[in-house]
Amino acid sequence: MDEPELPDRLRDGARGAWARYLAVVAPFRRDLHAYCRKLTSDLWDAEDLLQDTLLRGFSTLGSTHQPIRNLRGYLVRIATNLWLDAMRRRGAERRALGAHAESLGSQSPPASVSHEAREAAETLLHRLPPQERAAVVLKDVLDMSLEEIAQVLQTTVGAVKAALHRGRASLRAPETEKTAARPRPSQKLVERFIGLMKASDLPGMLELMLDTATIETLGQLVEVGREQFSQKGSWLWQSVHVHPELPPEIRPKKWENELAVYDGEPVMLSFTDQLGPRVLVSITRFEEVEGKVSRIRAYYFCPETMREVGETLGLRVGVVPTARAQ
Repeated sequence: MDEPELPDRLRDGARGAWARYLAVVAPFRRDLHAYCRKLTSDLWDAEDLLQDTLLRGFSTLGSTHQPIRNLRGYLVRIATNLWLDAMRRRGAERRALGAHAESLGSQSPPASVSHEAREAAETLLHRLPPQERAAVVLKDVLDMSLEEIAQVLQTTVGAVKAALHRGRASLRAPETEKTAARPRPSQKLVERFIGLMKASDLPGMLELMLDTATIETLGQLVEVGREQFSQKGSWLWQSVHVHPELPPEIRPKKWENELAVYDGEPVMLSFTDQLGPRVLVSITRFEEVEGKVSRIRAYYFCPETMREVGETLGLRVGVVPTARAQ
């Protein structure tokens, strides 16, 4: 039986609607990112939560029959629920690992298992419990009223006041917790990829990709698998050919790509001097499996993340484009 396919017109309609949706939410995006940044305490996790929130907000429109009068409240509520759900799942995973370690008893578990159990028991992803953290951030970052916070957290004003009191008291206590280490690709792999891109070696880049890898320009592009990577117009193809269909006078220059280390992670920074002084225009992160690239994530359309990385590294950041309605 043949696999069903989505009609192209349905995909194209969704792409146009997505661009119009991003244009509508753009004025609130910076505040939403700041909220996600405070919740997660991590730049990359904040961007993930922001992207998941935008996607959930877009997908929910099709099943929402009432007018959305308060866009800010709509998106903040989605971000809060996604984050709380993630915290509950991670808590369940830690409890399961702890229970597994206890069940081993005196069986002398393998070092790898006991290490995971110890890490799970020692690691606290956030200093405050999820409900308290959300309440403090909603109040101190977004300056929401107690009534608005109660609505977002689906609780009472009294419970919000109590959460704020406990949360602020905890934040004044000395920091004693550890944070989980983020898996990072090898610097050698990222250097090799950048070298191949500089040499415009498309076959070499394709060979470096895992067959089941993904390439994402967050919020704009998703490609999966070697067949899509090798097609004309793909992310890798454009990195080599740079819009050859355009006249020379308006054709963009090929970006200059360099290795950098941000927060201990090797990343690729992309620069251009086409419109003036040299500026940072994109950040690309990699994931690695058995010496090959398993995932590429480009932050070209993520202005808040671009600005923070640029400020940390002392780099001038270019104008980050925004999605336009089609």
